[in-house]
Amino acid sequence: NTQWGWIPRLNIKHNNGNLIVGGEFRIHRSDHFGNINFAENLPEGIPANYKYYSYNGAKDIVNIFANEQYQITEKINVLGELQLAYNKYKIYNEKYVGNEFTIDGLFLNPRVGFNYKFTEDLNSYFSFAQVTREPRLKNYYDVAESSAGEVPQFEVDLNGNYDFTKPLVNPETMNSLELGSSYNTRNMNLSANIFYMLFTDEIVKSGQLDRFGQPITGNMDKTTHAGIELSGTFKLNSYIDFTFNGTYSKNQIEQGYYYEDEDNIINLKGNSISGFPEITANGIIRLNFDGFFSQLWVKYVGDFYTDNFGDITGLTDYDNKVDSYFVSNILLSYKFNANTIIAWWQCY
Repeated sequence: NTQWGWIPRLNIKHNNGNLIVGGEFRIHRSDHFGNINFAENLPEGIPANYKYYSYNGAKDIVNIFANEQYQITEKINVLGELQLAYNKYKIYNEKYVGNEFTIDGLFLNPRVGFNYKFTEDLNSYFSFAQVTREPRLKNYYDVAESSAGEVPQFEVDLNGNYDFTKPLVNPETMNSLELGSSYNTRNMNLSANIFYMLFTDEIVKSGQLDRFGQPITGNMDKTTHAGIELSGTFKLNSYIDFTFNGTYSKNQIEQGYYYEDEDNIINLKGNSISGFPEITANGIIRLNFDGFFSQLWVKYVGDFYTDNFGDITGLTDYDNKVDSYFVSNILLSYKFNANTIIAWWQCY
């Protein structure tokens, strides 16, 4: 892989605000191949280190953005951001199969937010953002799997040729609303955040893996992620502090289908999106006293599905649900004082 580029930033401070403008210009080129180092019963004529796939990949990124933070009054400030992003993918020099294509996309990503300061300790905020993200190159064509039958994800014309101007995989678009509040004092920080995210063509995991163990992903027509996030830090005294965070969310398919074949289409509406637990929580308590340090970390993850089939019976012959689990770790350490050690040694 070879990558080079430029990421400029310009910070402009002005009356009642701050403006940041910048961009990203990046060029990426890569060589990919898979070879057989050792195998038994290979057909005659297959040389050592035979490459069963080989191709070049390219990605060009150009984006510019402006971010403005403006203080309207002593209590109210606003945030506005706009990004224009251009991405271009390319596959070329593919041996053995010969598929080559270039695909690009231009995306406009706006964001706006408001913050209100009730007191020095208490504030509340609201934000809206729209973000479009292109699929990975692997979503368009998993070239490494071509020898196993993987084909480009593009429409096929009447002559059986791929139309590389019409991909079957779409960029995902998220519309996000957030409402939150935070309370900060010398010994305590608390925050709560309510979020609602509506996705179009979200790129989700299907529950399958390729032969390299990587998740296979694809579009889901419409999905939502909604929930509440809580976090806090408490300093009980100069020796003990406690930190926690947790999320409760619903991550559902609003419109999506699974195609067993041309005649059997399964509606996935209302199912949970694979890989998203409803509940997650973390907590850390620390003690630091006279060279002795201890930390207890606990984590809870609620149950979740490994695919998007939910509780549909008869569709899978495996257990597609990961049970909730709890993990804890404890760290103990003591930092010795060199003078104390020397004095103790001399005593004996």
